[in-house]
Amino acid sequence: MLLWRKAFEKHLKAVLGTNLEIIWTENRRSMITFDRRKNVPVLRLHSAFEVADETVRGDLVYYLTHPRAKIPKSIHAFVKNIPSEHKTNNPRLKTTSRGRNYNLRTIYKKLNKKYFEDKLDGHITWGRRIFGKKRSIVFGSFSPSEKLIRIHPVLDTELVPLFYLESVIHHEMVHEYLDSTDISGDDSMHSSVFRELEEKFSHHELAKAWQKRHVTKLLRYSPGKAEDQ
Repeated sequence: MLLWRKAFEKHLKAVLGTNLEIIWTENRRSMITFDRRKNVPVLRLHSAFEVADETVRGDLVYYLTHPRAKIPKSIHAFVKNIPSEHKTNNPRLKTTSRGRNYNLRTIYKKLNKKYFEDKLDGHITWGRRIFGKKRSIVFGSFSPSEKLIRIHPVLDTELVPLFYLESVIHHEMVHEYLDSTDISGDDSMHSSVFRELEEKFSHHELAKAWQKRHVTKLLRYSPGKAEDQ
């Protein structure tokens, strides 16, 4: 499969430009996204297109090279019948989004609509409470393989204002949106593109200031490190 992917990427770059950045995703709500506006055009494709037949691949190239073209019927049909191995919903994945003070799923849906055009379809859960010594806390993490955001349970307290919890969730949602891949060519997890998206959160600076003032108190309050950091 990897060899076919490389061959198809080579073909796409020959047609669309050698500076094209291609990112393979598992996002079923936005399976084809082509941003031509930047100096480095970015094409995001669902990994299911790895198994597309010649007709679908040909129609995909036509669609990408004709900005005003409608999505071909062959692509609509292909997307509707994605092979089961590419479906990302995992019925065995157990999540706990409802906390004592905050419901993570409610917040996720709100931020998804406001900042990501409802394009994200991942999962979110409170992490486990693990007791022990701690010198630092990772408040959130994103697992691309599970499409799962974990939030440290210390944030489910009356000490934490909603805007701060939202900032942590939004941060991890940016990771989900970028599939933990920097589309600017920078290999760092928190690239310039990431920072640009992160700073779109309306209370970004306020949240940074709040964390600086209260992180020590949260360390004392925490039952331990978050799961799966």
